[in-house]
Amino acid sequence: MDKPSRASAPYFTQPVRQITMMLLVSGLVSAGAYLLFWKIWPVVLDNPWLNGLIFAVFAIGVVTCFWQVAQLVTSVHWIEGFAAGRPGHEVTVPPRLLAPLAALLRSRGSRGAHISSTAARSILDSVSTRVEEARDITRYLTNLLIFLGLLGTLYGLSTTVPAVVDTIRALAPKQGESSAEVFSKLMTGLESQLGGMGTAFSSSLLGLAGSLVVGLLELFASHGQNRFY
Repeated sequence: MDKPSRASAPYFTQPVRQITMMLLVSGLVSAGAYLLFWKIWPVVLDNPWLNGLIFAVFAIGVVTCFWQVAQLVTSVHWIEGFAAGRPGHEVTVPPRLLAPLAALLRSRGSRGAHISSTAARSILDSVSTRVEEARDITRYLTNLLIFLGLLGTLYGLSTTVPAVVDTIRALAPKQGESSAEVFSKLMTGLESQLGGMGTAFSSSLLGLAGSLVVGLLELFASHGQNRFY
């Protein structure tokens, strides 16, 4: 008599493995950023506005990935509460992923409810649509990080090329000008060129690294969403 009751008991899995991997990746990235902070920070200051925007988009992407997994946790918790018939569960607000399923189950009750294949397919399509909407956000943020990195590269190169032209023009010898003055003009021009190259490389580095981290977190979140689906 004990085996049938155990077999019929509702059992759902939480995305523990995905959360663990995401926390591990976040910890490794944070440790690496801490160790390389004093080497990276001067490069970031070459263009604080664009690099600050990249940091903001990166933070939003990380929070969005963890928010997607948090949705799965609340969804599984809601299903467990409904299947177990917990008192007061009928008045709880269902998670966004399970809104159609919650409406159908609450209208039929938790015991003896039969869902037709058409209704089940409709529910799965609704859940799939909401999952894809959440994925589209993180995919857009990943592509946005790459775009901002390329934008910083183009901006840096656009300031470097005119600086090269100005440096070449300034090196033209003038009457009564000493070699020390010509060398000073060369150093000033090289400083402007290196500043533009610093902007280009720093933005590319931050944008590509940020897209790599957000893409990896989105991959683990997608695994959890697929298992939940």
